[in-house]
Amino acid sequence: MSGDIEKIVDEMAEEASENVTSPVSGLSEALGAGASFLVGATHWRAKRLRRDVKIELPGYLAVQCSWFLAFGLQLVLFPYLITGRDHLNMDGLALGLANMALSLPSVIFLLIGGVVAERADGRRLLLLLHLLAASPALMLAFFVEPGELTYTAMILYALTIGTIGAFMMPARDSIVNEVVERRRRVGSGVTLQLGVTLATMAQFLAQIAGLILAGYADRATKMPARLGGFSIGPISAETLLAVQGFVLISGAGFALMLARGRPVRSARQGPGSTLGDILDGMRAVRADPKLWAMTTLMFGVGVFVIGSFLVVLPIINRDVYHFGSSGIRDMFVTFWMGAFVSSAVLAVFKRIKRQGRLLLIAQFIASASILMMMGSVPHWFFLAIVFVWGLAAGISIAMSRSIVQDSAPKAKLARVLSIYQLGFMAGAPFGAALMGALVDVFGPQKIAVVPAGGMIALILWMVFFTPVWNMKGSAWVAHHEGRK
Repeated sequence: MSGDIEKIVDEMAEEASENVTSPVSGLSEALGAGASFLVGATHWRAKRLRRDVKIELPGYLAVQCSWFLAFGLQLVLFPYLITGRDHLNMDGLALGLANMALSLPSVIFLLIGGVVAERADGRRLLLLLHLLAASPALMLAFFVEPGELTYTAMILYALTIGTIGAFMMPARDSIVNEVVERRRRVGSGVTLQLGVTLATMAQFLAQIAGLILAGYADRATKMPARLGGFSIGPISAETLLAVQGFVLISGAGFALMLARGRPVRSARQGPGSTLGDILDGMRAVRADPKLWAMTTLMFGVGVFVIGSFLVVLPIINRDVYHFGSSGIRDMFVTFWMGAFVSSAVLAVFKRIKRQGRLLLIAQFIASASILMMMGSVPHWFFLAIVFVWGLAAGISIAMSRSIVQDSAPKAKLARVLSIYQLGFMAGAPFGAALMGALVDVFGPQKIAVVPAGGMIALILWMVFFTPVWNMKGSAWVAHHEGRK
């Protein structure tokens, strides 16, 4: 299973071992020595290539961790700075509009980001985007430190980081295909499904770490924070924002561990080439029922689930359970811990037969769990519901990404991924604004019927009118046919 490299080396070794004859005295020996040197050099290059390929996957996972550690910090700090009583202390509508500003740039720029990801060197693009993403967090720290934070500054932060994220998502998600392919060429048994699952696990672990750290923001004026048995002192919001910026800078360093990307050369020229490539990607999604179904599902998740996740949960935390950033931390850590547990279990199974069926069952469980939030439940039971929601989310994220990565044409992968993500991101700002307005009118608990009912209706449509329920994973099919 040694692949192309070993084949080349073996052929050259065989050639070098043959007797070389020549009428010129000593030429045989010289040619033999030269052939031996060439074989040695080829072996050295093969060994170096294997080493570089082996560190590439850990490097990619480190890039993933740096981005999502910063994202975990943002998940807590962003709503805390807007709704926290020690900062702006604003209502659900203000938080919903701010989250809309965070998500809206992806709707505008994500498709362009997909084209850029295909045409650019992925390594350089990831390095640049990590450096750019560090700037808004560091700038926001300067506003928070002297107590001069404004809602306008939060909106500007949201628009900036949202725009950078629109280019980051397709660049980061599409490069995993190349990393897995190169690793398989040197004899690795890593499948695409496993590569996606490992990336998802790294995402969840990093987010959990960021969430735990950010949860100490509201203790800066109250008491020293403790981590395990050690006091780590009070952590101010501006310090955590600085940490967020430096973590993103470290991601640029990890990107250097990746191999150079393989840009796709477009046959189109001129100003209309980008639009033409985007339309090609849209036609590819529309022509494949699985890709179209996944994109539609992600739009529903953006509208019904992300709106609740980003807006309703922080308001429940403040108005029902009366917690600050530590409560937001507990909710989000519980959610992402559930997601990590389910994705870790999935990592054991390299080939799942019914990926779509598992995805839809998980989505149904998540939607049903939202309904339980309508009642007045103890905080521990509320966190248990959030954990179940996270379990289902981990399965949904890993399976939907695997289905899209597997089904998309390789020459249009980044564009297809950007359209798939657009379904999610286009629904998110609408859902955030909708949930923000409704939660102020009906309260954070009664509103649970809206996201639950919307998702259940969408899942039923997926079961009866799309091929997702009955589809078989390609890794399982290839393995099953190979055993015949």
